[in-house]
Amino acid sequence: MTEKPEAYPSEAREGYAMGSSPKTLERLKHLTATGALPPGSSICDIGATQLFGDKDQQASRAFLSFYADRFPGAKRPEDVPPEALQKIADNGFLGDLLLLAGFQYKALDIFHATNTILFDLNIHEPGPGLIEQFDLVINLGTTEHVFNQLRAFQTIHTLTKINGVCYHDLPMAGYLNHALYRYDPLFFSTVLPANRYALLLQEVTLGAEHAVPDALKTMGYRNATFTDVGVEVVYRRTSSDPFRVPMETSTSLSIDPAFEKIVQSDLVRMPTNADVHYGTSLSFDSVSFVDLTRVWISRLTQGVRRRISPR
Repeated sequence: MTEKPEAYPSEAREGYAMGSSPKTLERLKHLTATGALPPGSSICDIGATQLFGDKDQQASRAFLSFYADRFPGAKRPEDVPPEALQKIADNGFLGDLLLLAGFQYKALDIFHATNTILFDLNIHEPGPGLIEQFDLVINLGTTEHVFNQLRAFQTIHTLTKINGVCYHDLPMAGYLNHALYRYDPLFFSTVLPANRYALLLQEVTLGAEHAVPDALKTMGYRNATFTDVGVEVVYRRTSSDPFRVPMETSTSLSIDPAFEKIVQSDLVRMPTNADVHYGTSLSFDSVSFVDLTRVWISRLTQGVRRRISPR
């Protein structure tokens, strides 16, 4: 786990929306400063991400200056027309800022935006021109809206170069009526070892507090308010193996050793064009799996306590 960047804006940690923010820009700068994201790298955006919380352009200007000092292909903020930079910083597209900073950028989404390929994460898979082409794949509040989680995370894996980095910033709790899914820490603590991903960073961020909608109160929700909580996970792909599906077995009585050798029959069928490779959670190495999960949950719990404890 890496240390947090020194210039980590506290105001970006509270009340943030899913998408990118000054916090995101600091994360990217930190990845570059630590050698994980060289200037001029190729970036794939899972969903054409908007940039929120930078109406005064301070974070965007600092971002451009940072990369202009390190890469000849990056523009300095004074070289960008003020109205163009304002359009980006005020709920514009992150991709436009990344291009100005000298990155190679593409997005996958269901509408036209900057350098965007029309792509449905529920059903499509990357073609030959996208396989293992990106140094960084960013998922900043997109996959929680995608019903087919397996296909979405297979796609992220396939897009990423060997030794490339994936950066997720996703809802963990709250965000009621916002999306189809929220990501419990256990999700990533099973996905990472199954795919031999190397963890670079994990962080919990408290967002805004909201009044509980009346419709949920009538269904039995007793609290008056709820708090949005986000989880950030950054990891490196270390293996050329295809994406491996973990199986969360903490409540299972046992796993039959023959499970991985199931053959198709009149009772069990593998879906057409399925690409499923079971990961390390079926290796029966229960000690390492349990230990990793306990460490992850302990760290996240401590992070939440630090943020909600009175100062």
